Amino acid sequence: MDFKGNLHSIYGLGPALAIAFSLILCCCHSGQNVLSTTPVYYTDDAFVYLLDISGSGIVMDAPQHIDGRYGDKEFSMDAWMRLNDSLLNVVLFSSFGNTLAEITCSHDSVHFNSTVMDLNDIKAEYIVADIQLCLYDMATLQPHFESYGFTLTETTEGDATIRKLSRGNTDIVTIRKVGNTIELKNKLRHYSYTVTGGQV
Repeated sequence: MDFKGNLHSIYGLGPALAIAFSLILCCCHSGQNVLSTTPVYYTDDAFVYLLDISGSGIVMDAPQHIDGRYGDKEFSMDAWMRLNDSLLNVVLFSSFGNTLAEITCSHDSVHFNSTVMDLNDIKAEYIVADIQLCLYDMATLQPHFESYGFTLTETTEGDATIRKLSRGNTDIVTIRKVGNTIELKNKLRHYSYTVTGGQV
């Protein structure tokens, strides 16, 4: 059992940061970053670049629900994620159904648009990075992370599949999948969330 087989389970970090920074703003923010020139830092001095979206090998179009924590702040919201070999699109909703943000990743760029989140504090590429780490096949992920000096492993414990990202002796991210639920914990950045989804 691997993560790629469960295509309706995860979408990323944006809600956690939104709650953590209490960014209830009045205007719309948007921005765009180029995949090949924007690093994603997993530690203060170690990073990777995002994989091309065409490497997903996944086709999905599904609703999700997320409950999580960033520091001492808790959050809960819904999302809809579309993912295929040409596009990743995530729309985040409040519990009232209001659209909070939309992230779109194509072959060459990541675009972020939001009415409540500040682009200076929330970087869409980090949301995409979480999605890739949770959903992409290990055959694609493992050599990519190893080329940047990280270690990525996948093991099974009963019905659970567990991925761990580390660097040296430091554990960074643990992802645990059981059925249609994925739990992600980032130990260095102090956030975690549980995501469940509907059928693809």
